[in-house]
Amino acid sequence: MILSVLLATFMVLLTFSVHYRALRWISRLVPAFPDTQVLVLVIVLLIYATHLLEIALYAGAYWLVVEVLHIGTLHLNPLAGLPVSGFMEYLYYSAVVYTSLGLGDIYPIGHVRFLTGVEVLNGLLLIAWSGSFTFLAMGRLWPWQECRSTDPSKGKDR
Repeated sequence: MILSVLLATFMVLLTFSVHYRALRWISRLVPAFPDTQVLVLVIVLLIYATHLLEIALYAGAYWLVVEVLHIGTLHLNPLAGLPVSGFMEYLYYSAVVYTSLGLGDIYPIGHVRFLTGVEVLNGLLLIAWSGSFTFLAMGRLWPWQECRSTDPSKGKDR
């Protein structure tokens, strides 16, 4: 269990660090783009790529737990005992867990369950962080038309 907790803690620190560095790098791109539409697309695509990288890092952690450390397994069907085989299935499982879609066709058994629970919370926080970053970036990039004036010389409200 200690190994599972240490690995989960490491994964949280790793993905938070990757996310922080990616958002800092993306924020430095803002002044370099003259076209706002292209910049918005670039920001969203880079954030998407960052989430895919973090999902892949967790898939690697699942592979490590199941194939190397042998402290848990992932099964396609726990009754039939069909274990997950192949990195794409680890990647799929990680994407389902990271995005909080929930468990469905792959079931964690053993200490891998703790890592699964931590990834759900971690993914939720990182997705919310990306959402707030995108909201703040859009607030700076898109000119909004004022609905009201707070200037007393222009009347009460427009």
